[in-house]
Amino acid sequence: QVYATGSPCESKETPSPLLRPDGSVETLYFNFVYSPLRGPDGGVDGVLCIALDVTSEVRAREELAALRNAAESASRMKDEFLAMLGHELRNPLSPMRTALQLLRMRGAVSRELEILERQVTHLTRLVDDLLDVSRITRGKIELRKRPMEIYEAVLRAVEVTSPLLESRQHRLEVNVERSGLSVNADPDRLSQVLANLLNNAAKYSDTGSRIRITARRTKRNVEVSVADEGIGIAPEMIDKVFDLFFQQPQSLDRSRGGLGLGLAIVRNLIELHGGKVSVRSRGLGKGSVFTVSLPAIELTEETATHAGTPLQQIRGHAPARRVLIVDDNTDAAAMLKGALESLGHIVTTASDGPSALEMVRAFQPDVALLDIGLPVMDGYELARQMRRVPGLTRNLKLIAVTGYGLEADRERSSAAGFAAHLVKPVDLAELAAHLT
Repeated sequence: QVYATGSPCESKETPSPLLRPDGSVETLYFNFVYSPLRGPDGGVDGVLCIALDVTSEVRAREELAALRNAAESASRMKDEFLAMLGHELRNPLSPMRTALQLLRMRGAVSRELEILERQVTHLTRLVDDLLDVSRITRGKIELRKRPMEIYEAVLRAVEVTSPLLESRQHRLEVNVERSGLSVNADPDRLSQVLANLLNNAAKYSDTGSRIRITARRTKRNVEVSVADEGIGIAPEMIDKVFDLFFQQPQSLDRSRGGLGLGLAIVRNLIELHGGKVSVRSRGLGKGSVFTVSLPAIELTEETATHAGTPLQQIRGHAPARRVLIVDDNTDAAAMLKGALESLGHIVTTASDGPSALEMVRAFQPDVALLDIGLPVMDGYELARQMRRVPGLTRNLKLIAVTGYGLEADRERSSAAGFAAHLVKPVDLAELAAHLT
């Protein structure tokens, strides 16, 4: 080419077999530059070849690509495992939550019922956190914020952590005013933050020591502090305590357990609220003080009303629908059936795809609530088969009610024609809204 055109040319990362003295062949990579050598008459008399060995760069890139592929493969395996884990963990929570909501709808009122409701909600959030650690660290958690008093979150957090506090005989002091410390926050998430801080204080303090929760209003913020008399934090560790999976070095006989997720979750949730969290300690053996700071608001009577539609208001206002529930968890299906019937809907259930298909033509449902992880035929295939049932006179609305809650699961449900994707345990008010 150089002889023909008289112009230089080059080739990049050209593989070149090299025969070694021991008879083995090794492939090396070179960048070649070919330049014309001209004679007195200006013609090309020869070619100057310059070779640059780039074998190390090529191999490093190939190794990096292999590592990236391995990491992506591991990430896919992790996502698949977490999806299955989430399905298995959420399934037993679903009938528990539905049963509690049914009790409320029937007028049951007791402190024990309130505790059960909060604990089930808390357990649900813990499962979500376990499955969505990567989403939490990227700040992708959806907040359901409303105006509230800090006292409400403190009360919930104390109730959640009271078994641990009592088992370790800690002396808990709470100095938080019931009003005047208003913020715009997600009540469940803020309670989770304070519960994590209380758990941390309880785990890293000796039995019988004192833990204090205080709150105050500054010019622009509301600050909540959790102080303990525990093992403290070494100065060189202060900047690391909010890192994911970080745990201060512990001796085997004094190990506190845990995965090192609690404080990382605290920081990310508070930052999502537009706030800050900090820690101070005078050193090892001198306790710690964690402080959460959130923007303060003025809580009026109007803003104090929580937005949302209570189940008692839903009953009697929504038109009756014919609903088919398909779920292999018979407890979950039975509890959801009872709840929807109490709202005035006509409901029947099936435990797998083939039996559901048999019911569709005779029952003529308006809405089908399908679990995705069904035996014999999964929810996606069942949805496709349902739409092909001859003689279906109604415009069937499909809703996924499932333990699979990753973003990829939601996208797949949407692509399969589901009108909504609800993750177990389902909130009845949310489900009822989709039935209108």
